[in-house]
Amino acid sequence: MKPILFLNILLLVGLLSCNSGITPKDSITTKAKLANALAVDGCDWHISVEVDKQTTTFLPSDSSKEKVNSLIQMAVAQYGVYSVDVEMKYKLTGKKQTVKCGWGKTGEYDEIDVLEINVVK
Repeated sequence: MKPILFLNILLLVGLLSCNSGITPKDSITTKAKLANALAVDGCDWHISVEVDKQTTTFLPSDSSKEKVNSLIQMAVAQYGVYSVDVEMKYKLTGKKQTVKCGWGKTGEYDEIDVLEINVVK
């Protein structure tokens, strides 16, 4: 019984230490990509950010969608993927949002409040 208890404690510590390092209170300024890859079986409009050498996908909160949607018209299509490079300041809300993806699937990603967003030229 003791090895199982030890293993459970070890797993719990591992799970608690495994996070992105971004808490909902922190605001972050970073470069990102506003993209729509639905035409090539990806997902509808979303924001891709590189966090700790991994690409993380976020979705804007309802209050941020107007800011983000104003930049969609500047997106350029390449191989069926529409995208625009942006620099933005954001913070996590601690909630999830869903987005339509290819083959009738739905993706669920962390929601962010976009505080500032500008096109990178």
